Amino acid sequence: MQKLYFFTLLLLLANVLPAQENLLMTNAEAYEILKGEYDPAPYFPAVVTNQPAEVIDGIVAQVSPDSLKDYLFELSSFENRNTGSDTTSADFGIGAARRWSHHKMQQFSERQEGRLLTGYFQFDQDICGMGQHRNVVAVLPGVGPNRHESVLVVRHIDSRCAGPCDIDCMAHGAEDNGSGTAMVLELAR
Repeated sequence: MQKLYFFTLLLLLANVLPAQENLLMTNAEAYEILKGEYDPAPYFPAVVTNQPAEVIDGIVAQVSPDSLKDYLFELSSFENRNTGSDTTSADFGIGAARRWSHHKMQQFSERQEGRLLTGYFQFDQDICGMGQHRNVVAVLPGVGPNRHESVLVVRHIDSRCAGPCDIDCMAHGAEDNGSGTAMVLELAR
């Protein structure tokens, strides 16, 4: 079953992201888990919940509008999350936004007994004159009998103005796609 999900993930990536080359997960442990090649024992949480209703109720009860708002303001503070914007600045552009998002996922992992494995999915493709791109990835390993099944929650962090490669416009992107990014961060939290 895990091979079917992994194949589906690869097929999805191949169809959604045409012409990508040199696909790389920077967290090798997370990559092995996505392939289903892992021992679940090290990933058992201190408290195991086997009731889906409890999990759903817990998530709903803990969603914080204040956190969502804070994430949106923080994402907007990078001013330009265009795919081709600055990748090296500490506080401006897509690179700073990705590093902040990665750091948030790592913080959430620390609160979850280190079980949320964070890294980047890196690929080569010419987009707006840039050849290499990264997306933040976090994998929460399953531990039960269905651990080889996967649930993917995805979003894109970049934003665009009217012209897709206009890297000089300020693409703050609260709606596109700060809101989706905030939702994924809140689910991870």
